[in-house]
Amino acid sequence: MSTEPPTIQGLDAQDTRWLIDEVAGLLRELDTAWTMVDAVAFRLAGGQVLGLDNLARRLQLFPRARWQELVRDQVTTLLSLTALPESVAPETLRPKLEPAETMGDLEYDPLVLLPDLPAVLSAQLPGMTIQMGNLDFVGDRDQAYTAALENLSKLPRPRHARRRLDPRLPASWVEFLDADDSFGASRVLVLPDLLRRTLRQDFPASGVLVAVPTKFHLWIHLPTDESVLETSLLLAHEALTTYASNPFPLSPCVYLLSPDMQADVLVRPDRTGVFVNQEALGRLLAALGPNGPAEAA
Repeated sequence: MSTEPPTIQGLDAQDTRWLIDEVAGLLRELDTAWTMVDAVAFRLAGGQVLGLDNLARRLQLFPRARWQELVRDQVTTLLSLTALPESVAPETLRPKLEPAETMGDLEYDPLVLLPDLPAVLSAQLPGMTIQMGNLDFVGDRDQAYTAALENLSKLPRPRHARRRLDPRLPASWVEFLDADDSFGASRVLVLPDLLRRTLRQDFPASGVLVAVPTKFHLWIHLPTDESVLETSLLLAHEALTTYASNPFPLSPCVYLLSPDMQADVLVRPDRTGVFVNQEALGRLLAALGPNGPAEAA
């Protein structure tokens, strides 16, 4: 991972450090136990995660002279709401991608789409997210995931930018989706709906390439010809760079996702090189065929 100082969206490293120190000082002052999460969020003793993204965006709307006051106001307000609820309203449920190695123990089987990135049930409460280690708050697992996925599809559309990774590869276009909330990457779980709503695109029969380097990012490539291999390697390089240098990293991999929502790792990069899944690549190239992709599913 990168040794660069962490940053929160919209703040530089120095202001991020100030905000983290300010919140940590307040929590100590209020005798609230915590541990750090990805260097830019606070996990409280009850398991709730106090993120700083919304607070950082709020600070940017006000003069710096008011920042300390705003931080104290928001943190103390949030702490007054941190008691664990007796139940969780279905409309607050969201599935949230978590790296398998940091997920912790669960008393239920999580939803898994992308290898090694299970989608944990969580509840989005004012200013914080509660991750469900069991089903005490929600009851039935399948019903909870059904509600969570429906809620996920109703979230605001993320920001969208389109960029060609290599000018020499005419088909190397990638759709970069960037969300303000912490479910940007998790939107891959409702990708067919997202393609229709955001890109006005049906799911190609050949499948799509996706990368989720952090919880905020979902990158999509719609393959059209054999240049998909070069494009996937370029995409993996960008994913690794973002994964290694940003808070809340998820995965540096590029995944191949089929129309029936089955996923394989296509490219797994690290500092020493890349692994290319030749079997998945062969299926993709066969689906594209000599004349480009089959009709959309």
